[in-house]
Amino acid sequence: MLTGGRVVLRPFRPADHEALWRAKLDPMTWARTSAAPLVPLPLETHLESATSRLKPTDAMFAVDLDDVLVGQGLIFHVDDLARTAELGISLLPEARGRGLCRDVVQVLLDYAFRSRNLRRVHLQTLAGNEAALRCYRAAGFVQEGRLREHAWVEGAYDDVVLMAVLQTDRPSR
Repeated sequence: MLTGGRVVLRPFRPADHEALWRAKLDPMTWARTSAAPLVPLPLETHLESATSRLKPTDAMFAVDLDDVLVGQGLIFHVDDLARTAELGISLLPEARGRGLCRDVVQVLLDYAFRSRNLRRVHLQTLAGNEAALRCYRAAGFVQEGRLREHAWVEGAYDDVVLMAVLQTDRPSR
């Protein structure tokens, strides 16, 4: 288990997937996290999709606050030669707006840089997701690029912002 100031990142339990599946079916969550249109997604399909995409080098954590599941955090698309990876975070709707994002991201970055000896972590987020952009900037990410009108979100196109942080950008801990 990995511990932050408020959150704990731990392995998934079978019961965790149902809460994440329900959250994924929230129309706004779906629009912000999927390139495909909203469709009825059976739990079994969600489980298969969540596990089949993981590679042995990927790390997927359940995120707990006070022993209650509030989301997930991932380090994925790991490139062992270049020592890079992508970071992803998804909080349940009821956990958003509570200042948890930065704590989760800090724990994931500590894991990536200290435990995995990565040198660069990158991510993508929607330009319209101001809360996520604030969180990532506060964690040390800088914008490296922008894909204009790249994502279709709830009836309009939005830009996708590309961000990264280097191990050398972070203060020693």
